[in-house]
Amino acid sequence: MQHELIDRYIYTVIRRLPPKLRADVEKELASLISDMLEARCGAVLPAEKDIRVVLTELGAPEELAAKYSGDEGKALISGTYFLFYKLVLKIVLPIAAVGVAFASILSLFAEGPQPQNPYMIFGKVLAGMFGGIVGGALQAFAVITVVFAVFEWKKVRLGDGDFLSNLPLVPRADERIKPREPIVGMALTVLAAAAFLGFPVIAGVWLEGAGWIPVFAEGVIRGFWLPIVLWAALSIAKEIVKLIDGSYTPRLAIATAVANLLIAAGAVVVFRQGKIMNPVFVQNIGKLLEGDGGRLLTGLLENAHLLLLGLVLFALVLETVTTIRKARKHGR
Repeated sequence: MQHELIDRYIYTVIRRLPPKLRADVEKELASLISDMLEARCGAVLPAEKDIRVVLTELGAPEELAAKYSGDEGKALISGTYFLFYKLVLKIVLPIAAVGVAFASILSLFAEGPQPQNPYMIFGKVLAGMFGGIVGGALQAFAVITVVFAVFEWKKVRLGDGDFLSNLPLVPRADERIKPREPIVGMALTVLAAAAFLGFPVIAGVWLEGAGWIPVFAEGVIRGFWLPIVLWAALSIAKEIVKLIDGSYTPRLAIATAVANLLIAAGAVVVFRQGKIMNPVFVQNIGKLLEGDGGRLLTGLLENAHLLLLGLVLFALVLETVTTIRKARKHGR
């Protein structure tokens, strides 16, 4: 029998199971609910009251998922507790790892003047980043494990008793966000911020006779370390909401809009000044063409920071509009 409440109940159960089990459990659970409704109502079309009674008899989705997963009673943390434990680990470990990594990078640049050698700076940033990732993840893992072991020991009740009133909507396939996507997004954001601040010379060109010429002025870029770190932190915040919600929800749309507005403000601060462009790069690239062509190219490069700003703002607007559009479809 097709009914929104049944679909939401089944979705809440299978979303907590490994992907390889979901299809079989979905079919089995749909058949079981259909049989229970038939036994209760006979040939009469079940009303919503009957559906609620049957689903209540089946129990909370988390408890049913624990039975299907086979995790009950197998370890220090088992059953429903183990399902919540895995969910919290999936969400908190990346947040803790990235958060401590950023704190390490932030403290590095807050210490004051850095060595002039870019390789030394990059090494310090990289060491702090990976040390923060490992340390943050291990600390979060230990704390979460102890907390859920206590929950299991004390048999603390997780979730609301009236679970039918809190079932999430079933997102369509194109609205779902796989957990690995925001996790990869957070990791790339940390790496990009570390590379941009610690080793900005990586963006450059090789010219015969001049060698490697960085595109950006290193000193100016590092002077903007605070807005760049905040920019990355806001990007990570968006990924965290994606990881928690698992689909394009209204909350994700609001978080994306607010974060992107603040990121846009930070981008204006960083890219509005032409000082971020390396004058040596501008001059050498301009010399590649003679006459008016060279002067035109030099003029374009001198304003390349505005082009970068335009591209960043366009990407932010596009992401915001796309997320809001998908969230509106999900809410219907």
